[in-house]
Amino acid sequence: MRPGALHRWFVVASLAAVLAVTLFPSASDEPERWVTCVVCGERGTADVLLNVLLFLPLGAALTGVGLPLSRCVLGGALLSAGIEFAQLYIPGRDPSVGDVVFNTVGSGLGAGLVAAAPYWLLPTPLRAAPLFRAATLAAMAVCYATGWLLAPALPRSHYVALWTPNIAGLEWYRGRVRDAAIGDIPVPAGAIANSAAVRERLLSPQGFSVQIHAIAGPRTADLGGFLAVHDESGSEMLLLGPDGDDLVFRLRTRAASWGLDQPDVRVTGALQSVAPGDTLDVTVRDRDGRFSTTVNASSATGLGYTVASGWAILLYPEVFPNWFKTLLSLAWIAALWVPAGFWARTRRDTWVIGGASAASLLGVPAVTPLCPTPLLQWAAAALGGLAGAGVRLLLDHRFRGSAPRPVVR
Repeated sequence: MRPGALHRWFVVASLAAVLAVTLFPSASDEPERWVTCVVCGERGTADVLLNVLLFLPLGAALTGVGLPLSRCVLGGALLSAGIEFAQLYIPGRDPSVGDVVFNTVGSGLGAGLVAAAPYWLLPTPLRAAPLFRAATLAAMAVCYATGWLLAPALPRSHYVALWTPNIAGLEWYRGRVRDAAIGDIPVPAGAIANSAAVRERLLSPQGFSVQIHAIAGPRTADLGGFLAVHDESGSEMLLLGPDGDDLVFRLRTRAASWGLDQPDVRVTGALQSVAPGDTLDVTVRDRDGRFSTTVNASSATGLGYTVASGWAILLYPEVFPNWFKTLLSLAWIAALWVPAGFWARTRRDTWVIGGASAASLLGVPAVTPLCPTPLLQWAAAALGGLAGAGVRLLLDHRFRGSAPRPVVR
């Protein structure tokens, strides 16, 4: 295709998205210093993946307007370096060498995808077959990896319990905890003498419970804590706390251990009827990844992660409303099956997609601590496959003159 107005608008849109994401100040009052590490922080792996994904559309757009691969990569590198230097003067931003490296990688990948478009965009049936198999296996692998990464993972360490913690990253909750327990083990504030037993309770196949009894304080504006458990290095193992009217529970997962983000289990409005000075009894129970909560006399069940929660280990937006997180989950599970639908060519391929999606949406909750896949997510997976097939038919009609008839085997 010759470069046209649409390609130029794609460049403008991708560039605007990069600048909006990278140059907006965050909550901190002071700019950060230059960070020389390549993979940095507790969620360094997530940052690497997000930096690659952020610049991938820009690299694709630059190739689409006719720039050679080398200039696309160089342009991405120079833009990223300029942004990182600008972040030295933007409050709350953390410029680093790693961002430049992985932004550049993203530009190169985007440019390479467009350069290889004749192979994957309009493949012959012979070429489409291996692409279809790879896309189907990749979608299944992501589903099973999601279940594996969202399983609890607590290191063997000495643990410390913090009541109403006043630490970085949490708003100080001004209530008063009277007592706390994990299962039948009391957890007083301070070093936990029987850390091994606490770890065993939290990883028990029979499930666990976390209880706190407290006097409620004023409502928090951001995430706070009734009870937090940290290991000896200061990493969070467990958090039970308020976020405005919401009750939030986090238990360290493999995702966090691998440098990815840590989603939470959240009950919207659970603390709405609790006033300062009220007695507050909170219990969280887990049974193989299925959580339930009790706040005084009110209960909530059926909580936990699903196969569609994979997006949350890359970037979990705590402040977003539940309906938006639901949309993200539906979009994620649909997007997983778009490539398989796009490269499907035969009736047998359609049956393979159906079997593979069923093996993922049914199988992952059966072998990992995820909740059963809701019906809406099943529908989203099916729509993803159909959307991929629809895009392929449109492209065939646009560039080959008419939609080819599928070969039925």
